[in-house]
Amino acid sequence: MGTPDQLFLPFAEASASASYSATGSSFADAMADKTAREAFRYRVRENRRAKRIILRVTVTHGLEVVVPSAAARRQIPEILAKNRTWIERALKRLGDEQVAANRELQAPPAVIALPAVAEIWTVTREHDVTGARARLEQRAHHHLHLRADLRDSGGWQTLLRTWLIARAEKAFSAWLKQLSVRTQLSYARITVRLQKTRWGSCSRSGNISLNARLLFVAPEIASYVLLHELCHTKELNHSIRFWRLVERFEPNWRKLDRALTEASRTLPRWAM
Repeated sequence: MGTPDQLFLPFAEASASASYSATGSSFADAMADKTAREAFRYRVRENRRAKRIILRVTVTHGLEVVVPSAAARRQIPEILAKNRTWIERALKRLGDEQVAANRELQAPPAVIALPAVAEIWTVTREHDVTGARARLEQRAHHHLHLRADLRDSGGWQTLLRTWLIARAEKAFSAWLKQLSVRTQLSYARITVRLQKTRWGSCSRSGNISLNARLLFVAPEIASYVLLHELCHTKELNHSIRFWRLVERFEPNWRKLDRALTEASRTLPRWAM
């Protein structure tokens, strides 16, 4: 469940005489749309803030076409035809990832690596535990012992996710405090969760929320996310002033931002 495959395409505004309404179209447009849907099952979403037509392939919606206006809908059949190879590759990649995910979730991991804090945890488990109450014990020397019915993947996943949040909360609380002192950017409080779409966020009152999955990325990437949210306590937007503030403390932020996007593709499935 990483960052979706996306393809950004230019949009040539349709003239008034060739407009397409959200409620109807010409017979030719309708037939073209029918042909496109027979080639690929897809979902259309209108976003007036979009400047281009976007093709997205996600676990939730499969192929999604984001258009900036109703008029752009008439271009969809041609765009799908021209980008057929990209779409087929993206859908195949998604299918392969789902197969791998199902295989990965058949049993708990034997090892959990947390690069952000330079830790490697060994996971042992009791066999032939049927109907017993699921339990996770944290032992010395980075050792987790799992007692759960392995046929119930939801049970052991919940235990590991709860542990991950607790470990992240402890690590990021101290980390954010140190960054706050170094940058002189203050915040109100910190919360750690397993957010589905965000690595972090900052409220108007200065409350910072971080994604526990940041434990799975390199320390310099995690540090960038924490810094990013601290900068939002001064600039609650992504304006030029905000990015100048980020660059003041982290000149390499562009490279780290790209690395964060790539890291989202390698997260363990049980933590999603």
